[in-house]
Amino acid sequence: MSFFLLFVSSSFFSSAQRVDSVYRFVDSALNIMQHRSLFKENVKWKEVRDSTHRLAIEAATYGETVPALRYAFNKLGDKHGWLTINDSSYANPNFKNQTPISQTLKDVLKKGPVLYNGIIAKKYAYISIHFFGGQTLEGMNAFARQIQDSLCKNVTKNTKGIILDLRLNGGGNSFPMYQGISNVLGNGKFTESVNSLGQKEGEFVIRKGVITLPLNNGDTIKLFLEKTCGDLSKMPVAVLIGPVTGSSGEQVAIAFSSRKKSVLIGEPTAGYVTANNGFELPGINNEIVLAESLTRNLKGKTFIENVKPDIEVMGGDNFNNREQDAKIRAAVKWLDRQH
Repeated sequence: MSFFLLFVSSSFFSSAQRVDSVYRFVDSALNIMQHRSLFKENVKWKEVRDSTHRLAIEAATYGETVPALRYAFNKLGDKHGWLTINDSSYANPNFKNQTPISQTLKDVLKKGPVLYNGIIAKKYAYISIHFFGGQTLEGMNAFARQIQDSLCKNVTKNTKGIILDLRLNGGGNSFPMYQGISNVLGNGKFTESVNSLGQKEGEFVIRKGVITLPLNNGDTIKLFLEKTCGDLSKMPVAVLIGPVTGSSGEQVAIAFSSRKKSVLIGEPTAGYVTANNGFELPGINNEIVLAESLTRNLKGKTFIENVKPDIEVMGGDNFNNREQDAKIRAAVKWLDRQH
C-alpha cells in the first residue's frame, strides 16, 4: 500500500558522522522496527538489538552499518518492506513471489504503464489501472484525473456496469487509485486497518467524494476529484485480479470486496496485502519501509496471505482481443445477471 515518510530527527548527528552518530543511526532504525512493524511481537528485541549493535561496532559510516541492519530487518520476517541505505535497497531474500505469471502478462507488462480502457459488449465500461508510486499531492491528483477521464470517456447512457482490471497493478500508492474511482466506490466506509492482534487502528472512508490521507506527523491530505462523470456507485462492478495484482492493487480489490454489487474475478493475487509505511533515517536517501498493518473488509475478513477471487478463472488472459479474454468474458456473464 501507500506510505509517506516520517523524518527521524538528525539533530544529534554531525556532518562528520562520528562513531556515536553511527550508533544513533542504528538505534533509530531499530526503534522504528521495534515500535512500528506489524511483526514486532514476534521478535526478541533485547537479543536482536544487542546482536545488531555488536555487528555494527566497527562501522564508521552509515553505509558500513548495512550488514547489521539487514540482520535486524530479516528478523522481522517482513516480505513487503525494504531498507534503503545510500540509495541501495534491500528486501528480505527469504521471500520471493512464487505465483506463476503467464507469458501473456509478462509481455503486456513490458509495454510499460498504460491505462487501457474501452467498452465491452457495447454496455460495460472497461478500465485497467496500473502501478503508480507517486507521493506528491500534484502527482496523485494528476493520476486520479487520468483514471477518471479514461473511465468517463467510456461511460454513456447505455452503460450498465463497469469492469475494473487490476491484473497489471503491482502496487504503489493506493490513494490516487481510490480517488480516481471514488464515484464508482461511492461514499462510506470500506476497510479497516488492524494490527497483529486484530485491533482496529484506522479505517478507509470516502465522505462526500473526499478521501482523507493521514500522514505520520499527524497532518492529513484531502484528495477529491474536481470533475466526474456522475455517481456510478449503484452500478455493478466486476474486478479482475491475478498473480501480478499486488500491494495497492490488492488494497483496491479488498475495498471492492466490501462494496455491494461487486465481484472479484480471476486468480489469487501476489500476496503483498500488508499496508506499508515509510520512515526517513538520518543522512541522504536513507529510509526504512515496514509492513505496519493488515486490512479487514466490512464482512469481517482480515487479509493475511493474498486476495482470492469470488469467481476463479485460471489463465485465458488476452490483452490483444479483450472480447476473447476469459476473465473479461466471465465478467460480462456476471454483469449480465445483475440487471
